[in-house]
Amino acid sequence: MRFAIAVIASAALQLGAFLRAGDWIGVTALVALAWILFASLGAGFFAGRRTWLAGLLGVLLAAIGSGVASYLAYGSGLGVGWLLEYETRLILLALPYAAAGAIAAVGGGWLRRRALGAQR
Repeated sequence: MRFAIAVIASAALQLGAFLRAGDWIGVTALVALAWILFASLGAGFFAGRRTWLAGLLGVLLAAIGSGVASYLAYGSGLGVGWLLEYETRLILLALPYAAAGAIAAVGGGWLRRRALGAQR
């Protein structure tokens, strides 16, 4: 249960960045990447186990949510085929961010183990 909540919370935080993906130019791209990595670090911290998977799924879930939101806002008249094609492209473009999110989540898991180890 904790794993699912960590992934959903991470995706919800990242959704705002993915909805503004068209504005990722220059410094804004760095801020968006930092936001994605921070949310993934939090997913890894709170997931407990399989931290890398929590970071990866958080990014991919945010990308899927962004595609669905864009479809509902702009492309609902284009058909479901358009949605599937758009989602496929979006997920493929998000894979490098998902890999970075998985690495950041491993760091979050390490921070959790370190913090809990200091309490004992």
